[in-house]
Amino acid sequence: MKGMKRFTTALVGGLIVAISSLPASADTLFGVYAGAGSWQQEYGGDIRSTIASVDVEDDLGIDDESNNVLYFAFEHGVPLLPNVRAQFMRMDVDGQNVLSRSIDFNGQTFALSDNVATAVELDQTDALFYYQVLDSAVSLDLGLSVSMLEGQIDIQSSTEGASADFDEVIPMLYAGMRADLPLAGFWVKAEAQGVSFEGNSLMEYTALVGYESPIGLGIEAGYRSVQLELEDFEDVQNAQIDINGPYAALNFHF
Repeated sequence: MKGMKRFTTALVGGLIVAISSLPASADTLFGVYAGAGSWQQEYGGDIRSTIASVDVEDDLGIDDESNNVLYFAFEHGVPLLPNVRAQFMRMDVDGQNVLSRSIDFNGQTFALSDNVATAVELDQTDALFYYQVLDSAVSLDLGLSVSMLEGQIDIQSSTEGASADFDEVIPMLYAGMRADLPLAGFWVKAEAQGVSFEGNSLMEYTALVGYESPIGLGIEAGYRSVQLELEDFEDVQNAQIDINGPYAALNFHF
């Protein structure tokens, strides 16, 4: 954890200096973007807080779930100052299953044939600082994202219970590319952000197609993927979780 904190401080400082040297696009005018949507999430992977790993699908019965995604962005043409976007993603899901084997979780043993109920709560808040280094029919954004993760995993049977918490701030590199389509108002976009350090990594990918009306109201839809690996985070010794699925949102450009 100390190594991760040192890395976080160094990366945040270094990247802010690096991206601040990039020129802001002269064509960018002041603009505000806001969106709210739903992400249909499919979960996979495993979590370990003691000796053995627990599979989130096979052991815990975690299934698909829909959760909210919100974002707000402010873009401008002021030289040296980055554009800013804040976004929030909720990844809460419940599951219930009859165990086909004994499992250990955070010092508690759940026996074969126990009926266990599981609640996974994960909130991710991102602050993105980026520069629009290309602004035409095709635009390119580069910068830094700082992601704040807060989560809890709770497993309960009729007689036993165990939980694990984690709370961390993770800096990531960010890149986004958008291209206007020949059809008026339609566009496509791809985004990626991620970091990997000492066994910990967070990788996110999004591919979208959207439409913006002449009054600024629009819609976007596509596919979002999050790949999370944690090593010695709070009560979690190791976690490898993949969250994937279709995404759709309404948006407005002021």
